[in-house]
Amino acid sequence: MARWQGRPSAGAGGPGAGAGAPPLFEIGSISKVFTGLLLAQAVERGDLTLDDRLDQVLAGRVVFGSPAVAAITLRQLVTHSSCLPRLPPDFREAGPPESPYRRYDRPRMWAALASLQLAQAPPCAASYSNLGFGVLGEILSERYGKPWSELVRERITAPLGMADTVQHLGDLAPRLAPGFDGRQPTTPWDMRAFAGAGALRSTVPDMLRFSQAVLAGRNGPLGPAAERLLTPLGRIDTGEIGYGVWIRGPQERRSYFHEGWTSGYRSVWMVLPATREAVVLLTSNGQAQPWRVRNALAASHYPVAEPDTSLPPDQLPPYAGLYRSSLGGTITVVAQDGVLYRRPVNVAFRPLAPAGPDRFVDREQGLSYQFTRRDGQPVAASVTQGGGSQTLTRIDAHAPALALLPDAVAAGYAGRFVARRVFGADLVLDVRAADGQLAVQSGNFPRVPVFAVAGRPDRFAYEVVKAELQFERDAGGRVVAVVLHQNGEHRAVRQAD
Repeated sequence: MARWQGRPSAGAGGPGAGAGAPPLFEIGSISKVFTGLLLAQAVERGDLTLDDRLDQVLAGRVVFGSPAVAAITLRQLVTHSSCLPRLPPDFREAGPPESPYRRYDRPRMWAALASLQLAQAPPCAASYSNLGFGVLGEILSERYGKPWSELVRERITAPLGMADTVQHLGDLAPRLAPGFDGRQPTTPWDMRAFAGAGALRSTVPDMLRFSQAVLAGRNGPLGPAAERLLTPLGRIDTGEIGYGVWIRGPQERRSYFHEGWTSGYRSVWMVLPATREAVVLLTSNGQAQPWRVRNALAASHYPVAEPDTSLPPDQLPPYAGLYRSSLGGTITVVAQDGVLYRRPVNVAFRPLAPAGPDRFVDREQGLSYQFTRRDGQPVAASVTQGGGSQTLTRIDAHAPALALLPDAVAAGYAGRFVARRVFGADLVLDVRAADGQLAVQSGNFPRVPVFAVAGRPDRFAYEVVKAELQFERDAGGRVVAVVLHQNGEHRAVRQAD
């Protein structure tokens, strides 16, 4: 990770760079920021407008079967409000699992647009679409008669001296950091028609150089397009979106960011003009969690109120319940042992501290809950975090009675459990305990929390998959095995520490 304030250091190497040259990483969807910038440049030149429709910019190339698809505008593509699905219906047939985008070319994308039917006409509430940005990248390529990667080189990376930011590795291939998904090595992703959605590779020095140019605004090397790139165009998630860039916070203290993910890489890019800061975090593991760094920085940039610990514990139970988020999904709020805990789906519980009337905060994550009441009972909450906001509506007053286990009890479940198999790889369940909660990693899948099942001793349930764990104890009470209940029963024996 690099956190920079001021002028980035030199040191980006080209194909001839020596052994000390920085490694390259796939930056995945951060490539969308470059596609957004190409569109911003095109709008500044007057070559395209945000209100141009697909049936205008693709006239003679695509015969649309749906008037709703034909009416999609460039504004809707760049703000994820086009109603297009995340991926086209035929995507699963496009390429091998190790590089799923490799075979999806422009003719296939145009054919998908021609046959696609939408449930409603655009615009829609923003919903992330790789297809939308793939289409946008190919439209720009068609408009200028050059591959997307060549447009990026000519109009962004070459003028900024970003010699290590490329789609096609060529001589830079030896410098690509090996990618992993957990412990499993991965294959680099190659893209054709989806290049504008996620094809770039880059280095920390190059991304800091790009950040400096963006922070310089219209007076910098990118000119007015840098300012246009960060102009709010719509709403997405808990905040706003510009030309493919997520925006959080009030106008005088905004932050701008995007994250990237491929099978073997996770990345974060963020700029904060008010403090002249840029954050670049590039990792070579698809299970890394760089978003935690972004959240921590956002928490410091948008601090919440100091906790007030004077609230009596007996006033906490009325807040407990299940709440529906305005973004979708459910938040669980639990009162236990004089502390209020909350968690989104498939996330561990975290404590909330009282900070005023009906107000609770998690200062470490910059999170604030302001509950509202009806007839004296909490029925909703306004949630702010990192400069964004959402609304929660209570849907059930019943909540689990237990958020955390005593540390000693939770620690008793921790260990490595193995089910031997005659055919295929052994089933390995790695159970860890932290802060009174359990998280389990199975094989090469990401580690996820499991939650105690009420009234069932030693029973824990997953949340996003239909599966449960039943731990077994010996005569002395020590956990010695666990049975995974998922498509049958699979008994795994605890291994020696």
